[in-house]
Amino acid sequence: MEFTFNSKSLERQVALHEIHQLSVADARKLHAELVIAVQAMDDKVNEAQVMAQASGIPADKDWIHRVKKKRRICVAFATQVKQVMESSAPVPQAQPTSFVTVYQQRLDELLLEELGQTVFDEIKAEARDLALADLQVPVQGA
Repeated sequence: MEFTFNSKSLERQVALHEIHQLSVADARKLHAELVIAVQAMDDKVNEAQVMAQASGIPADKDWIHRVKKKRRICVAFATQVKQVMESSAPVPQAQPTSFVTVYQQRLDELLLEELGQTVFDEIKAEARDLALADLQVPVQGA
């Protein structure tokens, strides 16, 4: 049985054995999506258990089993993706990197994780256009 994950952020199905073929950017997107999926599953199981305690009606054990199985698969994917991301990490540069460069990279990573690729790209394009307008440089396509 081959494990696959239907990624919304990559808009395709990814098999566990294909993870090493992902680009670093796709691996980051997939990892963020997997972390969110695991957190959502944990929240739903916890919510079901709280509801079961409150109502006195036992939670659906089959449903909980299926969710926990999906969670284990997602964790396996996330672990593999993290290994790909770490093995693809750039070699440290010989010259020191400026604070602004490192800060901007971290900010971009966090925004991408929080907003998703589409919104992130739209905001970056708008910021670029506004910066060019501030500098009175003509914007392509405008």
